[in-house]
Amino acid sequence: MRRAVVVFVEDKRPLKLQFQSLYQSYKYINSKDTDLVVFATEDALRWIPQDCIKVEYDILRDPPEFLNYRFINSISCLVGEQADFLDEYDLILRTDADTFLTPAWNSFYPDLYTVGQGGYVNNDEVRENIRRVANHFELRHQGVHNLGSTHYGKAKLLRKVSRLAVSIAGYLLTHDFKNSEGAWPGWYAGVTTMYSCELAVNHLVDDFKIDGRKLDYGSASDDPITNHPHIHCWHTNNMFSKFQFEAGNYDDLSIENLDIDKVNNYCLYMALKSKDKNHSL
Repeated sequence: MRRAVVVFVEDKRPLKLQFQSLYQSYKYINSKDTDLVVFATEDALRWIPQDCIKVEYDILRDPPEFLNYRFINSISCLVGEQADFLDEYDLILRTDADTFLTPAWNSFYPDLYTVGQGGYVNNDEVRENIRRVANHFELRHQGVHNLGSTHYGKAKLLRKVSRLAVSIAGYLLTHDFKNSEGAWPGWYAGVTTMYSCELAVNHLVDDFKIDGRKLDYGSASDDPITNHPHIHCWHTNNMFSKFQFEAGNYDDLSIENLDIDKVNNYCLYMALKSKDKNHSL
């Protein structure tokens, strides 16, 4: 069994802080079968550790609307020839930089293509638009909504999903959202990749599972980490908050006596340990 955790980063301070916390957790769990694969812009590659698999990747520019929607790069980086080596892995976890792995990752081998829990389909307007886009592309939609941003599955299938999702995202940004970004919680440009990945998975994957306890579990929880292999920093100011961490509001906290068996303390510990090793941040 060979697994890869795949992320994309640019040379921006928030992403650097987030990635270094993820990297700290990756080293901590000491997985025997998992590589951390980092697609990064040229200027970001210089601070990616050498024991990661590092791939230079420039931001997507075609169509030009992608320049103002950088989320697309965390998906598009898996699509081109530069990512063909990923087919050699059995399983891929495609995720964002503002995440953590816990020791539960070392025993997490789901039978089905698995995603986290999303929350972007909140009304009939969104459901009807998703149905319309599915019909436009002649896609099967199984009626499953609110897939999370992190995907975990067989390498070739996950890359196939990513390829279709990029095409759909390009269509949405150049048609639906060309002149207006819409409005949350309705049909909204800010979650284009969430719509696109939902459409791609429903079409390409016969059996898949939404499991918000295993993937994209919130970093502010005090649940035991034993239940949650993958933690995601959502928009919160509660402990653990990526925004509070970035602002330096945790810098004076001690990691001594932290109960790192709890999700929020585990994230705090990993983040502060990573910052301690990178004093310039």
